[in-house]
Amino acid sequence: MELILQRPQKKESVKKYSVMYVDDEPVNLRIFQHAFKRDYNVLTASSGFEALEMLSENKVDLIITDQQMPKMSGVDLLAKIVPKHPNIIRMIMTGFSDIGAIIRAVNEFGLDKYLVKPWDRDQLKAEFDKALEKKESEKTAPKTADVGDSMLKLNESILPSDKDLKELISDSFVLFDNNADNSYGYWFGEKQGKLAMACFDIGDNVNVSLAVKSYISLSLSEIVYKSDKLDSAEILGKLYVKIRNKFEGNDAPMKPMDISMAIIDLNSKEISYSGSNQSMYYFDTEGKLQMLNGDKEAYHIVENNNPKLSVHTANGVTKAYFISKNMVNQIIPSNDSSTEGVSFLQYMRGMTDASMNEQFEKITKQLSGESSKCMIGVKLK
Repeated sequence: MELILQRPQKKESVKKYSVMYVDDEPVNLRIFQHAFKRDYNVLTASSGFEALEMLSENKVDLIITDQQMPKMSGVDLLAKIVPKHPNIIRMIMTGFSDIGAIIRAVNEFGLDKYLVKPWDRDQLKAEFDKALEKKESEKTAPKTADVGDSMLKLNESILPSDKDLKELISDSFVLFDNNADNSYGYWFGEKQGKLAMACFDIGDNVNVSLAVKSYISLSLSEIVYKSDKLDSAEILGKLYVKIRNKFEGNDAPMKPMDISMAIIDLNSKEISYSGSNQSMYYFDTEGKLQMLNGDKEAYHIVENNNPKLSVHTANGVTKAYFISKNMVNQIIPSNDSSTEGVSFLQYMRGMTDASMNEQFEKITKQLSGESSKCMIGVKLK
């Protein structure tokens, strides 16, 4: 017995961060506690009121809340938290019916991330760690107030990441300049063995850019995942109706914007493409770079609020790309002093056999310093 008592006691590892989860369903709180108790100091609250009380007594680094709760919604809770605890990382768990509330949260006080139910433990932990690491690095970085801060938070919370795409297709990349001046945006998702990808340019709608970009991304999530059949023209048609209903009465007049949608069948390697004033690029089985041209008219909420969209298809696709027009129009400097350079598409033609990671590195290295890049590339097995 004496030997047993002399054994050193196993010490519980010190957890660096505290995470609070708010949900009115007790079973969800138990599942969350069990899933993350080894990684963080986990606090749980069954209502917004309980969460506010606990925050007054505990240091919390990150709060994630369900949106649909009685008496106080997740957005209402976060709105109350911001004034007293502005540095807490704010995340919200939502269903597709809550788009309006998420838009409000993004525009009024910012979100670090929104997540769609049901949540996956590994994905959620990755989001937590990424946000916590960023917060840690910002402690030592000089504080700079920037008018683009809200846009940066929007892009980080709404736009899916390169990592998200790699989870769907490992050989892929997203090249995107996250800054307030970038009018481009993108979206992607997978359903029924098909990859849905969208690229959009909101143009000169600067007065409502935050709302438009976030609304497009969230609406595409809702439309695609609720659709029984993925049809590129039908999805865009539904999206246009949503945009018009949301922004038609806006005080700031809406200007033309370009939106394109591609449905890529990962088994048959066929692309179904619809869009306005943009193109889809792809390599065929012979290694040739081909192009699917969209319709010529940009979507205009007032002058062209019901565009007739056509569907363009391609078979035998090995690699597919959305490329913003400002990137396509660039000239890539030549290593040969006798020539000024080559067009971006000519440069792409020379990378037929390169992996997506290799293409990403080469393109990033060669492009000029303009700050509104947007490109998505996927390789089909």
